[in-house]
Amino acid sequence: MATAEQEQEQSQLVLLVRGGAFGLPTACPACLPWFLYLKLSSVSFQTQYSAVEPDSENVPAVEYGEAVGFASESGGILEFLKREKIADLDAALTEGERAELESFKAMVDSWIVDASLYELWMRDNDKASREVYFAALPMGLSYALDWKQRHAVMQRLGITTENAKSRGHELLRKAGMAYQALSVRLQDQKLFFGDRPTSLDALVLAHLLFHLNVSFQVSNLREEISKYPNLVTYAQSLKSQLLGGDDDGVPMGAAFGNPKSPPPPPPTARPPTSTAPTTSGKEKPANKSSNDKEKMFQKRAKYFVIAQFVAILIYVVFAGIGFEDDAQDDDGSEDE
Repeated sequence: MATAEQEQEQSQLVLLVRGGAFGLPTACPACLPWFLYLKLSSVSFQTQYSAVEPDSENVPAVEYGEAVGFASESGGILEFLKREKIADLDAALTEGERAELESFKAMVDSWIVDASLYELWMRDNDKASREVYFAALPMGLSYALDWKQRHAVMQRLGITTENAKSRGHELLRKAGMAYQALSVRLQDQKLFFGDRPTSLDALVLAHLLFHLNVSFQVSNLREEISKYPNLVTYAQSLKSQLLGGDDDGVPMGAAFGNPKSPPPPPPTARPPTSTAPTTSGKEKPANKSSNDKEKMFQKRAKYFVIAQFVAILIYVVFAGIGFEDDAQDDDGSEDE
């Protein structure tokens, strides 16, 4: 029978993210929007940092009782929070506002995210990318994983040695157009849709804070953002309200209402504590969920180590071969 302390622990909302850096509670550009979403929702939550699989698609994730929502799943964390009745920042929007919000989010998820990925994984910014993703790993492994991830990102963005410079300018141009559209939509408001925070605020605020705070060697996006003073003021003001206190995952009461606990998770069927006989005549515990979880994490950790050992070998073999943004070194820097 579970104790009151265990039941309270199971009812807590836990956000799994990558580590913090550059004055941000999490420096991961995929994790920060969900940290801010929960802050804007005034929901109490705990932050748990993951360094076991720094390149995993399953981070960020939300754990709530026995349920877990992964960003990589269909619908992602947003649908998980709605389904579990934890938070829905967009619930009060009208049909017209919701359509407008989805249009802006689509623009951010394509034009701005692509430009952000490109800048983060440029060879000139490798020091910052390693601090964001691989700071907890040994130096050799961090360099290997950085090389591996940069190669994957450049492939995803369709960047080759031949088109690196022109493709970089194209991504920057589209990001600039997106910033202009967001600036016009925001005007002199505190939030994008009046006085109500929405999922668009969490998404845009995370991007702005990331590029205004991370110490990039080359930061063309920061220069573009600085062209729109209302976006800079918006980011600085909300950062002060949401992150001005301690970073324990509890929203500041003065920001958007006093922190409230999420509703208790639905009760799950508890298997009997007695043991059941097996065909071999031996008794086997009926409830093995904790052991199964531990075994799963142990296996994943083992596979991670093996996979990254292979990555190091690949890095050692191919590190001397230039690709993608090396063309910028030959033809001049991107921002010329």
